[in-house]
Amino acid sequence: MNFTRKTLFWFIVLIALSGAFFFFDKKEEAVKQLKEEQLKLLPTAVKDVSEFRINFLKENRQIKVVREKDGWQVVHPISAKGDARAIEKLLTNVVTSRKDAVLFEKVENAKLVELGLGDPEVEMGVKSANGETVIVFGERGPTNNVAYAMFKGRPEVYRVHSDLKKEASKDAYALRDKTIFDFDPVKMRRLEIVKKDGRRVVVEQDQGKWNLLEPTKEMASMAKVLELLYVIKNGEIKAFADENPTDLAPFGLSSPMLQLTVYQEKKETPYILTFGDKDRARRAYFARTNQQKKVIDVEEDMVNTILLSMDRLAEDGAGGK
Repeated sequence: MNFTRKTLFWFIVLIALSGAFFFFDKKEEAVKQLKEEQLKLLPTAVKDVSEFRINFLKENRQIKVVREKDGWQVVHPISAKGDARAIEKLLTNVVTSRKDAVLFEKVENAKLVELGLGDPEVEMGVKSANGETVIVFGERGPTNNVAYAMFKGRPEVYRVHSDLKKEASKDAYALRDKTIFDFDPVKMRRLEIVKKDGRRVVVEQDQGKWNLLEPTKEMASMAKVLELLYVIKNGEIKAFADENPTDLAPFGLSSPMLQLTVYQEKKETPYILTFGDKDRARRAYFARTNQQKKVIDVEEDMVNTILLSMDRLAEDGAGGK
């Protein structure tokens, strides 16, 4: 009987101790999470950011990006679809970055100038439901991985990672969508490639059968056709040569040297990409799609791949020459 009572007593003690340890562990975890939140540069989550702006103060230049119903949109200095992946990466790196404890509670203007905060080059405003927070970026510290930052309207100066200013100093090109064509290569029903000299290559897909119709009639290689189409789909605009061209002749696009057309299942309007002259300064080709007015630059490698593929889309690799 005594043995049973002692066993029960120690069992109750163990339960009580386990509960106490659990309580303290939970409390310690809550304190740790609170400290981590306090170390975050901004008290918000990336998903809650509705817009942000980057001001290059000495250049009197601003970039503004807004989250809209169908995704991110660059609204200044141009109006263009945003690159969701690049924007989310930028916001993640900035919003979730850590700040050290306060370096200075209040600093004289001379010291701010020394830290690069008296006459700053870059500031970034981030807006959410909680309002807007503006981060002012200063210079690097004495060690390579430290820089200075503060929040506009507040006197405290913080240490942050030195790469943060560089991360926030993105230009409009980096943040805008650079997709040439957003189509599904597998759903292609007809592909036409036409050179300025009149030479043509035509491939059709009908219920999984891939046929080369021009320059010869034979079986086409599904793998080679898809490989070419994915080169187009995965390609990116290298530069935006002219947002609103009034004359295509200077780019060689009034009489293009090459045109690629993709007809897709269940879509009446084809995807058309025309190529003009070389942009030798950028090692690219001027190009234009039928979906937008602007003249763009595309990589030389893409154009070379298309030209080479004209002889290599047949199933046996010989093609018609």
